[in-house]
Amino acid sequence: MSNLDLQKKDLLQSIVSLIDGTRERVALTVNSELTLLYWNIGKQINEDILKNGRADYGKNIVLELSNALTSRYGEGFTKRNIHNFIKFNELNPDIQIVHTVCAKLKWQKIQFVNN
Repeated sequence: MSNLDLQKKDLLQSIVSLIDGTRERVALTVNSELTLLYWNIGKQINEDILKNGRADYGKNIVLELSNALTSRYGEGFTKRNIHNFIKFNELNPDIQIVHTVCAKLKWQKIQFVNN
C-alpha cells in the first residue's frame, strides 16, 4: 500500500470516528430529552388534572389528550404511554434525580440509514 493510500485510509477512519461519535452523542441527548419530556408530561397531568381530585374527568382527559397528540405527533402518545408518563412522574417526583439518571442512561445505539 502506498503512503497516499495509507493517508486516505487514516483520513477515512478519522472521519468515520467523528461521525460515529457525533451520532452516539446525538442519540444519547435525544433519549435524555425524551425521557425528561415524558416526565414533564406526566407531572403536568398529575398536577393539573389527577391530583386535583378529578379522577373521572382525568380519565377522559387522558383519552382526549392521547387522541389529539397521536393525531398530531404519531403513535408515541397512546393512552397507555400517557399513563406510563403519569406513573413515571409519580414514582420519580424529584426532577433532579431524573436529570441525574438521564445523564447516566446508556441507550441502544440508533441505526442510521445510509443514503
